[in-house]
Amino acid sequence: MSHSNAVPSPETARTPEEFVRLLRRLRAWSELTYRELEVRAQRHGLHLARSTTAAVLGRGALPRAGFVHAYVAACGLTPEPWLGARRRIAAAADTPDAPHPVPAVVPAQLPSDLADFTGREAELASIEAGLTATDATAPGVVPLVAVSGRAGVGKTALAVHAAHALTERFTNGTLFVDLRGASGTPAEPRDVLVRFLNALGLPGATPVPDSVEELATLYRTLSAHRDILVVLDNAASERQIRPLLPGVGGPVVLVTSRHRLTSTVPSRSVELEPLPAEQGVELLARIAGADRVTAEPDAAADLVRLCDGCPLALRVAGARLACRRQWPLDRLAGMLRDERRRLDELAIGDLAVRACLEQEYAALPDAARRTFRMLGLLAAPRFPATAAASLLDCPADLADTHLEPLVDAGLLTAVPGEDGDATTTYRVPDLVRLYARERATAERSAAWHPALTGG
Repeated sequence: MSHSNAVPSPETARTPEEFVRLLRRLRAWSELTYRELEVRAQRHGLHLARSTTAAVLGRGALPRAGFVHAYVAACGLTPEPWLGARRRIAAAADTPDAPHPVPAVVPAQLPSDLADFTGREAELASIEAGLTATDATAPGVVPLVAVSGRAGVGKTALAVHAAHALTERFTNGTLFVDLRGASGTPAEPRDVLVRFLNALGLPGATPVPDSVEELATLYRTLSAHRDILVVLDNAASERQIRPLLPGVGGPVVLVTSRHRLTSTVPSRSVELEPLPAEQGVELLARIAGADRVTAEPDAAADLVRLCDGCPLALRVAGARLACRRQWPLDRLAGMLRDERRRLDELAIGDLAVRACLEQEYAALPDAARRTFRMLGLLAAPRFPATAAASLLDCPADLADTHLEPLVDAGLLTAVPGEDGDATTTYRVPDLVRLYARERATAERSAAWHPALTGG
């Protein structure tokens, strides 16, 4: 330990900011890392988590007495003078122990809700129960609800609608971020943390840490014990969202992702399926006009079927009909019945089913993309694992292994066998099957490779 510099004295501090600045100088004088401070505190029988130390030294609020005692002792000095200085500053400033700043503006970052949001009553009830029944969550755990489902199934619309319905329960505001998990450039946790810290009222004079770990620690500190709803939309992975989980004692988190969360175990999971036929017709009526749907009920039902009950596809179909008031519904249904042009027709403006599937496909590993293309050669939307094994020229148990990444991505649905049958049946949604066929045709020369079976 170097003693070339004078030992900082707490007697010179007059404000919380000056006191914390002296604590930082004390660590520089001790030449100890956060980890070394933690270990030395343990030798004194004291608790001093390095994440807590980083957070306290990164802000200007007056630390708790327990922290000051453990920190100064770990630095190798007698804590009493520092504790006395802390009491003097607290009394002069009438500073409460709680270090959480109150923001001047309550964050309200939710995007606008959809005026024509339709159905999903059971899913909305499940989300509300998971986010508000906090007494069912273990102490020290942030309530987290995860919504998963394939591309275009309406995860973001559901999360935003649910969040708007709950805003009055979260008096300290709502945080929202699109993590761009389906794109080639997912959002960096560091950038999101800086945004969240600013929204939570981080004082302008507070230095912003460089590392994600220190930023996450400060974020948890500022958000703890506050009624905040955090919506993490379109997450790429648990690794991306883990630093973005807030502190405990008030905040709750709603995550959407095309993949099921596994290592970050949610309090409740909602797997979003396509809309039932009745709700699909209702959504179409809200967009294209109830009078037109009522006049052609069979064509409306056919459109819902041809769109797979997929909300994105139904929105495109409804928008096209809304722009062509002279079209009968059956005209568009007839265009969609031609499988060769269905994906071409399901596009308008910046909404396109094919583009959504392209992002999903691009995110798959190479072997899963090859398997996906092979499935485009299947004529039937449902098939047993044995049929996939024949197509992939591999044993049935290995076929299941290759198909699982597609199930996790929501591109396939696995249906367990019935009556003791151990064979799994898989279902490919029609729009997904058509896109897989396109990829198989476009990349026929690379559609299969012996490496898929380990050959």
